Amino acid sequence: MVTPVESFIVAAQEMGIQLVLLWLLTLAVIWGLLQHANTPKSAGARSVIALVAAFMVLLAAAATPAVLFLSNLITATVLIAFGLLVIVMFLEIAGVKVGEGKNLLQGHPKFFGGLIAILVVLVFLGAGGMNIIGFPKIQISETVIAFLLFMGVVIGAIYMMTSEGKEKKKD
Repeated sequence: MVTPVESFIVAAQEMGIQLVLLWLLTLAVIWGLLQHANTPKSAGARSVIALVAAFMVLLAAAATPAVLFLSNLITATVLIAFGLLVIVMFLEIAGVKVGEGKNLLQGHPKFFGGLIAILVVLVFLGAGGMNIIGFPKIQISETVIAFLLFMGVVIGAIYMMTSEGKEKKKD
């Protein structure tokens, strides 16, 4: 009979707990040594050095899947960042302003922050992040993507119509 502790240990091993523990151990040891030696003087620099060292050890231990995941993640992030940069350039060239001479990004920081957070999650999922944390891939068909895009356009149109009505009432 399998006990709950045994099933927990097996599940943790399947999720890659040994890699997480290796990363944590490396992070703690390097940070502790740097803290004890008080080198460098900045605590932030010690943290960055410890994080980089921990990720280097992790990449050395799990080279193939980790490198593939990071490669996909970095490629998708660069493409999305370039796309966002082009969109921001076109918005600035077009001179889109939101009240009191603010540009569009300054006028709606929460909206764009949420949009960037959603993009980060999508990049993580698209790069194979679910495999890294031990979950199966999410299968999304073209029909579901088209439906979600359509619903996004509808919600955006409704938001624009309702915000336009509020602005006219204020005047």
